[in-house]
Amino acid sequence: MPLVAERVNKLIEVPDMLGFLFTEKVAYDEADVAKLLDADGRAVVASARSALEGIEEWSTSAIEEALRTRLVDEMGLKPRVAFGPVRVAITGRRISPPLFESMELLGREASLARLADCAD
Repeated sequence: MPLVAERVNKLIEVPDMLGFLFTEKVAYDEADVAKLLDADGRAVVASARSALEGIEEWSTSAIEEALRTRLVDEMGLKPRVAFGPVRVAITGRRISPPLFESMELLGREASLARLADCAD
């Protein structure tokens, strides 16, 4: 709940915000997919997956470091461009709880699988 408290106005919004954590198959928002998972977005997702496969500790800080290093530092992407496609791949929406914390809660296998599903 602390992850979404500032992102929701009513409790009825919480299931939509956190539902991705409790299902194997993500319910993707088609508008968000069309906007962020085009060919460029899918390439970002593939690069994110590649960066995350190599981390040993699946923690918020390790996930953030791996993604920032690969997508922002190495690829030169702005954070919004770098993390938007990854957020949609993981949660199904562009508005969600914090990305790195969400990936830690979701777990390594599920996160990597979702990224693979949305990569090139």
